[in-house]
Parts: sequence; structure tokens; C-alpha cells
Amino acid sequence: MAPVIKLCKAAMNNNVEEVAKMTKTLGITMKADEMKLQGKHFMKNVFQKWINAAEALLEMIILKLPSPVKAQRYRMEHLYEGPHDDQTATAIKNCDPDGPLSIFISKMIPDAGRFYAFGRVFSGTVSSG
Repeated sequence: MAPVIKLCKAAMNNNVEEVAKMTKTLGITMKADEMKLQGKHFMKNVFQKWINAAEALLEMIILKLPSPVKAQRYRMEHLYEGPHDDQTATAIKNCDPDGPLSIFISKMIPDAGRFYAFGRVFSGTVSSG
């Protein structure tokens, strides 16, 4: 039986001894109060310690996604609807900090009469004010 399935079954069946043995082999340290959890909560805790989602996601982003400098060269035509040979298109292709400002605002959050904008800068430089 695959180790992952075996670990799931042991955790879901509250087989603390078997889970303790497997977690020790995997290098996972479980606290005493965590070993008292049962069912889904126990299994979720074991897997969160074994495969941290935040670390796995960050690693995948680093390893698999191209850098903006590389990606924008071939994505510019999908990012910009204007002529592909004008100053803005060239600045987006080259991630030019001195080019015209091209930014995609994905979220606006109101706060005391003003807005905070979250977005991605494709070219140019953003500053407060």
C-alpha cells in the first residue's frame, strides 16, 4: 500500500501508534496535544506538518513560473490591446521602469475617504501621490 494512503488510513482510524511511527520516519514532530486530535482534524494536522501548502505553492511558483521579464516578452500581445509596435507595447515587453505607466488594478479597498489599490505594474514606476 502506498505510504500516503497508509498514513491517511492510520490517521483517520486514530491509530496513534502507527501514525507516530510513520511521522518519525518522515521527520515530522507532533506535540502531545496534537496526537490527541481525532479523525479529520488529526489527519489534517499531520498533513499540514508534512506538506506545508504555503511552502509547496511558493516552491512551485519559483520553479515553474517564468520571471516577468521573460514572460512579458511573449505575453505582451495578450496584456495590451493597442498597437504592438508603439512605445507602451515596447515598454511592457521590456518591463521598462522608465516607460509609460501600465498597471492592472485588481482590487480597490476603501479606507476613510480614500482607496488602496492592489495591482501589477507592467511598465513605468508607481509612486504615492
